[in-house]
Amino acid sequence: MFTALYFKEWKEKALLFFFELGILALLILAQFVLREKKDIQEWLIYGMLLLFFPFAALILGAAGFEAEYRQGAWAYLFSRPVRKAAIWLAKFAALLSMLAALWLVFVALWVAVPGIRELVGGTRVMLGFSVESEFPWWSILQSGFLMTVAFSLSLLHERQFNILFVSLGVGFFLPTAAWAVMNTKAGGFMAFLAPSKALPTFLLCQVLIALAFAASSLATLVRSDFSQPRKLTLSFVRWFTPLLVLALACTAAWAILIPGPAERYLSFLGSSGGEPYYITPRGVFKYSVAANRIQWLAKAKHVNYFIASASGGKIAYTAFNIKSRADVAEELWVVNSDGKDRKRVLGRGPRESEWPLERPINDLMISPDGTKVLVLAQSGANRPEVRAVASEKSPLWIVKLDGTGLENLPDDPALFGNPSERYCFHLVAWAQDGNAVLISKRTFRQPMTFSLWLYDLGNRTARIVLDNAVMASWLSPASPRGDCLAIKYQKDPEKPWTLALLDLKTLATTDINDNTGEPVRLWSQISWDQKGDRLAYVIRRAQEGGPEVYVLAVYSLAAQKTVAEKSMTTSEASALLFWPSWTADGALLLVLDRAANGLRVLGPDLSEEKRIAFPESLRVPVSLHIVGANALVEDDQTDTLWRLDLSREAWKRIY
Repeated sequence: MFTALYFKEWKEKALLFFFELGILALLILAQFVLREKKDIQEWLIYGMLLLFFPFAALILGAAGFEAEYRQGAWAYLFSRPVRKAAIWLAKFAALLSMLAALWLVFVALWVAVPGIRELVGGTRVMLGFSVESEFPWWSILQSGFLMTVAFSLSLLHERQFNILFVSLGVGFFLPTAAWAVMNTKAGGFMAFLAPSKALPTFLLCQVLIALAFAASSLATLVRSDFSQPRKLTLSFVRWFTPLLVLALACTAAWAILIPGPAERYLSFLGSSGGEPYYITPRGVFKYSVAANRIQWLAKAKHVNYFIASASGGKIAYTAFNIKSRADVAEELWVVNSDGKDRKRVLGRGPRESEWPLERPINDLMISPDGTKVLVLAQSGANRPEVRAVASEKSPLWIVKLDGTGLENLPDDPALFGNPSERYCFHLVAWAQDGNAVLISKRTFRQPMTFSLWLYDLGNRTARIVLDNAVMASWLSPASPRGDCLAIKYQKDPEKPWTLALLDLKTLATTDINDNTGEPVRLWSQISWDQKGDRLAYVIRRAQEGGPEVYVLAVYSLAAQKTVAEKSMTTSEASALLFWPSWTADGALLLVLDRAANGLRVLGPDLSEEKRIAFPESLRVPVSLHIVGANALVEDDQTDTLWRLDLSREAWKRIY
């Protein structure tokens, strides 16, 4: 009986379907007739996607129960030996298949004609939001949504024109209202802050609202006797109202709890007091050794790519204060390492009126004693218009962590250069017992150059420390004792980089040589042991008559020489992914080896004791850090954090 009802609908609506198919055929024919007029072709595509398919869906949906009203056939329809729910489903399936047939014609055109694909992809620019695929899935969903709304309402009234008009209004009002909310503070400015998440949220909202319409219509058909039109409408409203509220609540919950593609990130910030800190879209957290779990220090109100620094039992981080699209201020906050005493240091308000809000913060660094923070704003040398607005203020600022003593440090031309050059600056480490700071400077001219500079906080001047020099690693290059910094530099631009230690008090350098007495050629991440006595690193070494070999080495600061070496691989790709990390007591060295699909556990002489395999759910392991009796590994694909209990060799995902 279901099949009979399905084909009955096709037979009754065939004239309407072929009328719409004819209009579609004319629009497609016009594409070929006017193939020399690209502008008209483009507008025809816009017309098909934005007008034809939505209105075709509306007309089909509004005709859902038109025959029963026109012919007075309700009694005949319900007298059939089939449930009312099956009647509703048969009618909806028939109309949906008609709409699908129209779309199949368009899909065939899209596949067969490359020029059409190019024109369809151009609608992304006009619509003003990001669509990853060139195929117009958004138009398919919109037409399906409008057909569902019109079909659901067609049950309530005999005049098809009225149903069409109301469906058009409701079908466009609800999505427009949803999109408008996402552009406001109530919606978290989603369309402004996270456009890649805004469109999926918007489409999900449409799907849930369409389901609310369909469920209300189905329930009304099953439970009503159709003797009183007013009661029929009231019955629909009673069903639809709670379902609409549920749909909107589910959309809001999805938007809040489920991160979008652009919101998924997990980055290691650094360690302080033996505990690692991480930044995520949900805020800043640390892994607490005492509690053996993650501890949230600051939770984000908006999508925010944090800039943060941890030292001296404090953590400073940036956040956005967003009142409207045109009123966005960056703020600096500080919180204790236990998550207490959170306060704003820089931001809005008369006390911080000196802070140049129009200059984004590029970097932060808390002093070793945890009393002040150095702030590096975007350099005016990169943006001449900013220098004019900021009255030629320096990009370097310092402020106490209680919010007092904000000072703009003098702009030393030797460091920050002239406005005609483009530079990138990075705060590296505190030097000379906290009275100076090392700054990395990179120029964007070709060839690109690196240099290390010292800014003296006493006399407020800068001088170059090493030219053609950079940190050995962007993550934790300074010794845990804070007395030296692992760097790499070039004595000659034509020669490989040399690994060296820079004394942060005297600024003297000590080259690290391998067992042959030659400077090492650093290849991978470095790792200090937790006392700062030894440094592990991977180097590349040439072999006579064979491929280059990649060697894991350990340098002792006390002995001032390499004390252990181990050949690891001849594969350049594998060596690039090595990540060493010391256990808390310094007795073992673990190496993350993706090629071996596990952690390699090495003894003091670097002899391999065992391997611990990664769990299958850990897709792309990176960033190994040992914390107490546990190892933490990030998954670069899923942006999750995994913990390995070293005693039990048991893995667990903790974020």
